[in-house]
Amino acid sequence: MFFNVIIRASEFFPVESDRIFEETDLAIAARFKNPDGTPNFEMLQKLPTITSPEYTDNSSTIAQIGYLGADLSQRLSSVVASFPSVMLNRILAPTGWRGSRTRWMVFKGDPYRMLGDLRSNYNPVQSEAVLKFPSVPIKDNRIAVMMPFNPAYLNPLEDPVYRAIWNAADQLGYECRRVDEIKTPTDITQDILRLIESSRVVIADLSGANPNVYYEMGLAHARGRIVIPISNSKERLPFDNRQIRTIFFHDDDEYSLQGLTKSIIATLEKL
Repeated sequence: MFFNVIIRASEFFPVESDRIFEETDLAIAARFKNPDGTPNFEMLQKLPTITSPEYTDNSSTIAQIGYLGADLSQRLSSVVASFPSVMLNRILAPTGWRGSRTRWMVFKGDPYRMLGDLRSNYNPVQSEAVLKFPSVPIKDNRIAVMMPFNPAYLNPLEDPVYRAIWNAADQLGYECRRVDEIKTPTDITQDILRLIESSRVVIADLSGANPNVYYEMGLAHARGRIVIPISNSKERLPFDNRQIRTIFFHDDDEYSLQGLTKSIIATLEKL
């Protein structure tokens, strides 16, 4: 049995070809190459795959194990389990880069046995105070938008920023939703959790440093969703968020909002 381990600095960019098969046994690498020496992605995509952001031993990053999709995004199309990235140290050589370098490795063995009991990493507290996400399937074409609501706009699409996001989603065939577009007689917190849980992508507008949006962005990160932060260019982001690639725009400039649409399209096309 063989499996992939993909570590990369950003989920938006695939591992470059010269870093595929790094720290991979030469005989194993040869099994998954074409006659011309290039990676045989058709074979690699059939293997169980672990993906993780780059990490250090003190990182709180989360890795996932599952199976790759048929596209070339190198993202998992189905996730079996999530676990702390540092558990990969049980697989990676202690003398190598471990989690500090982007690369694609292939190993021989059973990844589930090598990682250990992944269930032990999830032991929820049983309390009414604990948020419980609903069990709903992920819609690959759904984008959840978390942003401050301006009461001056009676219709969400009257908000020029949301309209710019919606236009980007629409051009690529995505369904774009804000929680205030959900017209159900349920608790708004449950609507937010359901929207995050059912979406593949979450766009978070950090303009105005709205605490609710930051909280919702954190929930989306914790649930393993693709998060695309955007922000008014006048906003000074908190230190912890400056390392996250953010799309900036001017909300009072029509040309800048058109640029926001183009930037979101470019980001979505890389997924």
